[in-house]
Amino acid sequence: MNTSRKLLLAGAAAISTTAVAHSAFAQASATASASASVTVIQPITVTKTADLAFGRVIRPSTGTTTYTVAAADGAPTTSGGDGIFTSGNGSPTRAVFTVHGEGGQAFNITTPASATAGDVTVTLTATDSTGALDGSLGNTGTATFGVGGSITLTNASTTGTKSGNFTVTVAYQ
Repeated sequence: MNTSRKLLLAGAAAISTTAVAHSAFAQASATASASASVTVIQPITVTKTADLAFGRVIRPSTGTTTYTVAAADGAPTTSGGDGIFTSGNGSPTRAVFTVHGEGGQAFNITTPASATAGDVTVTLTATDSTGALDGSLGNTGTATFGVGGSITLTNASTTGTKSGNFTVTVAYQ
């Protein structure tokens, strides 16, 4: 074989080996960067500012009467029978709750379907199942919501003062 051909073959082999070595190193590793971030917000709290109260009612003389205190404004109404709300022993009022937390944040409201007040079942209704705190991120926000309810009494319902408790829960969405 001629010397120039040997040199040409040797050079081609060296270029081929170098190309394989370089492509292997180019694929051996790679890097990328990412950032980490977090938004820290204030804890959410809820406080009761008013209790749900039906005041004093007169049970029906016959049949049944449903007594309702509206969640939106605390307005008392009756349906069925001849039972009525009466003055004395406090006026009917809705329960009112105030939520505090990070401004501008949405939250969920969980209210039980009912509560027991002595031997009477109170069916509960909230003004909303969700809410939003006023203000903006970085500031304290507040919101309020109401809980009303209804009770049904018969002419055989026992008389006396009836009371019980219920718990509402708020949580950020």
